[in-house]
Amino acid sequence: MLNLMTFNRWWDSGKVDGFYLKPYKRNLFRILTDYLKDRQVLAIYGLRRTGKTTLIYQIVEELLKNNIPPKNILYFSFDENVSNLEELFRNYSEFVLFSDLTKPKRLYIFLDEIQKLSNWQNQIKIFYDLYPNIKFIISGSASILVQKGAKESLAGRIFEFILPLASFREFLELKNEKIRSITGDFFQITPLKEIYLAKERISPHLLDYAKKGGFIELLNEDDDRKIKDYARTIMERIIFADLPGMYKIRHSELLKMIMDIVNSNPGFLLDYATLSDTFKRDQRVVADYIFYLKYAMLIKSFYNFSKNRFTSERKLKKVYSGSTNFIFAGHSEKFQNPEFLGKVIENLVAINLKEEFFWRLRNNEVDFILKDNTPLEVKYKNQITLKEISPLLSFCKKFKIRKGIILTKDLLKQEQISGVEIIFIPVWIFLLNSTCRS
Repeated sequence: MLNLMTFNRWWDSGKVDGFYLKPYKRNLFRILTDYLKDRQVLAIYGLRRTGKTTLIYQIVEELLKNNIPPKNILYFSFDENVSNLEELFRNYSEFVLFSDLTKPKRLYIFLDEIQKLSNWQNQIKIFYDLYPNIKFIISGSASILVQKGAKESLAGRIFEFILPLASFREFLELKNEKIRSITGDFFQITPLKEIYLAKERISPHLLDYAKKGGFIELLNEDDDRKIKDYARTIMERIIFADLPGMYKIRHSELLKMIMDIVNSNPGFLLDYATLSDTFKRDQRVVADYIFYLKYAMLIKSFYNFSKNRFTSERKLKKVYSGSTNFIFAGHSEKFQNPEFLGKVIENLVAINLKEEFFWRLRNNEVDFILKDNTPLEVKYKNQITLKEISPLLSFCKKFKIRKGIILTKDLLKQEQISGVEIIFIPVWIFLLNSTCRS
């Protein structure tokens, strides 16, 4: 018999232990609670330590508040060694419900770290089809639907949600810093000027946010050594335990070496041939290992922009670290270097964008291309030359774009340059915008 009571103490107490609950609710909490009434499986995934389990417990508590019978809510983590769902549900049915799974009108079943269950997608499909009264909420510390056959097996049966690292706005809210919302058009400068009045209070938090990389557990940690140890622990757990446990990875050290390159060169251009030569490995092996790191959300890649999506995906890619906390872990001393810090801030912007394109043509390069094809360049300083803006202007001319964004350290202004409307926005203001977040 499985010891399910350990995971589900609300069966006895009628509530979730306060230890597992946090008062602050991420934006995704409100979205997921709206989806609980639907039939489809809810899949939550994200980088390790982003708060997926906390989010699950908050949803359980919400269900209990809405008078769902405690025993109709099951939570299980596949950190425990269970080979199949049938074993789990047999224990649940016989020793908790004392009935068949079909008897309760509605069951809510939360399955954490689902990627550790072999062939989980087909097992979920079977029980989903057999028991229409079961609402499945699954989570994983990786892009779980990337796993072979997952999207095909669960087509039409699943809604997928990412729990990202905390945004800059969430980071500030957790520190009890209040600031007005800004959404919509960045080219309306008046609302931005109103936000700018909070510069002395808000902008100093940006470097702290970059060091901690959006990990909420580090919010009030001031010891740089502990901040770095936290990042190393996450990376090592994923590289040396999680990924080898899911794929036939023979050289975990190669994963670490690739990760080290990304962290030391945020936004570097991915060249499989060069990496293959550097590591003395076949290009296909290097490509596979980069996929594993992306799958685990340790890195994020961007495609070279083209109006043809297929063409974009075949071009060179840029790669960023999955958290600036990982960069700080290995290169904290370089945060004092303005040029390197500029790349860290660029990485921070990359993580906070839902878009996945940059533009590079010969000697011209623009950091990011937004969904409406607006070019965005990160220049973490206040003195910006026309030469530094030239690539953005070249992009606008080539693709007939009339607007562009330059992210700065503290400079806020708007001007026409060569027929293009350029808005210069402090990066800390840009990151407060709720629409830039994936």
